[in-house]
Amino acid sequence: MNLLNINDDVNNALLSVEKVLETNFKWDFKSSILKEATFHLLSVKGKLLRPGLVFIGAEAIGSVVEEYIDLATAIEYLHISSLIHDDIIDKDDKRRGKETVHIKYGIENAILAGDALIARAVSLSAKYGERVVSKISGTAFQMCDGEALDYSVQEGKVKQDFNGYLEVARRKTASLISTSLSIASIRENKEDNIVRKLENAGENLGIAFQIRDDIINAVGSVELGRRPGMDDATKNRPNIVSVILSENGKKKESIETAITLMEDYVGQAISKLSDFPRIDVLKQYINAYFNPEILRNYLY
Repeated sequence: MNLLNINDDVNNALLSVEKVLETNFKWDFKSSILKEATFHLLSVKGKLLRPGLVFIGAEAIGSVVEEYIDLATAIEYLHISSLIHDDIIDKDDKRRGKETVHIKYGIENAILAGDALIARAVSLSAKYGERVVSKISGTAFQMCDGEALDYSVQEGKVKQDFNGYLEVARRKTASLISTSLSIASIRENKEDNIVRKLENAGENLGIAFQIRDDIINAVGSVELGRRPGMDDATKNRPNIVSVILSENGKKKESIETAITLMEDYVGQAISKLSDFPRIDVLKQYINAYFNPEILRNYLY
């Protein structure tokens, strides 16, 4: 989901985040290899989905987008740290078209790079107040917990079922997307019902995002974003298609069911966002990104 050009304010704020990610960590590295490991993925332009949602969430409650550049950057640092650690656990060797951090710099330096990014994320978010730091810290814990559940499935220690899959998706992926969309409302002390709507919309989007990734992996589409060699089924990774397939035994029908489930979560997210102003363009992007017909093209 590319949120650049969604409107001028969000676009300019995202461009500012890009510049910070590429060049400006604000802390001095004495270890040159740690610096290289930390910037390895920061130097590659990603989708910036989570920073974009920080700005969209700020707009939704009438806040000034530019005030949230540091917080959006902190969110992206936390996201990148999770990718580095996830790649170690999953033993992946490619990320964003490059060698993963642990392959290029070693597991030890990759762990430290991820830790450095978490530390910087907390530091950047501190100026936004205790509630924001508490929310980000809680989200980081959920992501760790979700990763541990994911790994237990991969190791065969936990049998994956539908509810277990959703718990992994909710914690590992959706928690940070939910926090990204709602964090401005938390900082501005908005009413609980407003915060909850944004949190729930973000969680629904996050689960839909994970389901879409799982479908792409199941149909094997490198064009849509699947990383070559990263087959969930052979590595016993949590995947909604595999969960459904275990129940009905028919891959094509299982993928269709997963697509329908993705559409349901997208619909729930859009319904919760409909009460907020300046959100129409985001809904257009959501509908385009989660277009079910594009996924169905790979079934026929």
